[in-house]
Amino acid sequence: MKRIQFILVAMLLLFWIGCEEEKAEPPSPSEDCAGVAGGNNICGCTDTTAFNYNSNATFDDGSCQSHIDNGDFYLFFNGSNAHVDLGDMLSQGAYTKAAWVKRISGYAVANNIISGNTGHAFWAPFAQGSKLSAGHNGDYTAVQDTDSLPTGVWNFVAVTYDPDAETGTMTLYRNGVQVDQATGVAPQDESTTTYIGKFNNGNYWLGSIDEVSIWNEALTATEILELSNSSNDLGASANHGDYTSSDDLQGYWKMNEGEGGTLSDASGNGHVGTINMAVWNTCVQCGCTDQNACNYDPSATIDNRTCEYDDDPCDTCVSGEILENDHDSDGTCDDADDDDDNDGVTDENDADPFDNTVCSDTDEDGCDDCSSGIYDPSNDGPDDDGDGICNSYIISGRTVYIVGESYNSDGEWGACYWVDGVRVELPGGYIATDIVVSNGNVYTSGSADDACYWINQTRYDLPGNGGEGEAIAVDGNDVYVAGWYNNGSCYWKNGERINLTTNAESQAFALGIRNNGAVYVGGYYMNNNHYYIPCFWKNGNNRHVLPIPSGGDGEVYDIAFMDGNMRYYAGYVLKTSSFAGYTPTAVYWRHTTRTDLPLGGSTFDIYGAGAYGITIDGDDVYVAGYTDWFEDTNNPYTTGGSFPQYWKNSTIYDLEGGPMTNFGTGLAYDIGVADGNVVVVGVATRDTSYFDSQESACYWLNGELHYLVNQYDVPEGTEGWEWSAARGIFIE
Repeated sequence: MKRIQFILVAMLLLFWIGCEEEKAEPPSPSEDCAGVAGGNNICGCTDTTAFNYNSNATFDDGSCQSHIDNGDFYLFFNGSNAHVDLGDMLSQGAYTKAAWVKRISGYAVANNIISGNTGHAFWAPFAQGSKLSAGHNGDYTAVQDTDSLPTGVWNFVAVTYDPDAETGTMTLYRNGVQVDQATGVAPQDESTTTYIGKFNNGNYWLGSIDEVSIWNEALTATEILELSNSSNDLGASANHGDYTSSDDLQGYWKMNEGEGGTLSDASGNGHVGTINMAVWNTCVQCGCTDQNACNYDPSATIDNRTCEYDDDPCDTCVSGEILENDHDSDGTCDDADDDDDNDGVTDENDADPFDNTVCSDTDEDGCDDCSSGIYDPSNDGPDDDGDGICNSYIISGRTVYIVGESYNSDGEWGACYWVDGVRVELPGGYIATDIVVSNGNVYTSGSADDACYWINQTRYDLPGNGGEGEAIAVDGNDVYVAGWYNNGSCYWKNGERINLTTNAESQAFALGIRNNGAVYVGGYYMNNNHYYIPCFWKNGNNRHVLPIPSGGDGEVYDIAFMDGNMRYYAGYVLKTSSFAGYTPTAVYWRHTTRTDLPLGGSTFDIYGAGAYGITIDGDDVYVAGYTDWFEDTNNPYTTGGSFPQYWKNSTIYDLEGGPMTNFGTGLAYDIGVADGNVVVVGVATRDTSYFDSQESACYWLNGELHYLVNQYDVPEGTEGWEWSAARGIFIE
């Protein structure tokens, strides 16, 4: 996790003062759709990249939709005037264009698939024997298939262009196989519009098109083959991380709306297509037409590439679905295997025969005999306090690591981490910010005199005066730490500093490594107008700005990856508020698409919110953060402070903040999810007087508050022992 930077915004607060004479209360003005008394907000979608953006809306009501999917549809193009206008979305340089197409034979039809109003074309011209072709700047057959594009059947077609490879390399593919390649191809002339189904003012496609996608990089031959072989048609949706290079996906039109005159962009980048004369078709007769497949559909007349086969000898086909029958993959089918999870306990004696970490507790020590993955009552869990009883697990069968700082048993403040609640000291450090476990080693980031990190309990100092390590990641044998020093944001790789900016008004808080080895660092930089601009750096020298509200600014605090690929960033932005000018708003960005998160509690006394941690579980996005409330001076014991919470897919969940104190009840700094359990870490107040806002490290398990520091763990009389913090989490 990150060192938390509290946002201080100067505000003018109005307080209500009682009058000497009692006066009748005026009637309360009615609330508008945003819950503002007497307000005139217009509610709707305010995200300009959304499919249903409302330019008249002044308050976002959470209705934004980035993609519409009503089923299995595609578009038919008549060869004379039908096309889709994608707008200006293909820049000069590297690209990949791909689509599923079904051509109909037609005389003198140019058959453009994905082409521009100038500069670039991807087509199958009749005059060239309807051979799949592509090119630039008048030479539109720079690459060309040797055979005609078949008619009446679906084909996956793709073209890639890399301006840096051998002074311009263009490669053409059909059904995942390279059919041509040319070098020395000059970059395309600038095109202000890209079309599906035509080039410039004519040259239309005759037939059907489905699953169109455009990248701003040249995909490899292996990646193209993966697309072609995907069981889910194109399978490149960045929302689901089905494809390893969806990171650079610029537009993805699945064409599953089934109605209307626009195409939504499933990439989330807001490239909405305008349909002109193309006709919606549904694949009501589509299905698996192979009688040898498990999911064979006898009513289907068109194969939609969804056939599934029970190739494994233990698999069985039941009602069109393949059921696995070898849970432990030991080559013995479950119905002939006495130990289906291979934990050393027979199925008849196993409390869960399909989970190798669950079987029994024969020694009655409170730990499952199979917690190690194999039956072993003598080693069924750690016993850190030596009482003969194994540690209690935060999540059964998992190990939960939480990093932060607190007082130790000698009454000394210092960096530390907890393993399922048991404290481990980090020598020489005063703050620890992030934690990750790799190959049995515990890696933590933080600060001693300057930025540093620890491997287990050995400290490694990092170069750069005035530095602080905010996040850590491990990739193979390489250790990365992100943070800053007195000259600005940076990250360190194996102790060597890589500067991200020379501007001291720049800080990095977040770090992540994609499954392709790319290094992403998130934070902010100050622009010439003295605004904090949320951004991320890719591989050290490629900065990308993330969207912010008009006139606002923001910061990035954490990074998460969906399936090791698609990036999500958590942080805040400042945006206009009817309550008090510009206020912080918790947000996350998926790639470069921003989602504003809702506020909790009453709209009357809420100031703002921030997001500090993010994690992905399947298709679900979890974000941890807080909401700020102003204190009502007429009722000081009920309001005021920061309140911890988390969001799941933009639905907010409030967390207990501990006893109400003067402007301090709690913060959520990071979040982890495992086996259906949500663990949030942060701080919450202890049992003190109202005006003693002392906060203690804690975690919330499925919403229930647990403190990590016990007052009896520190010497009696240690001043402020409650002060501690939990800043990051890793679940193994």
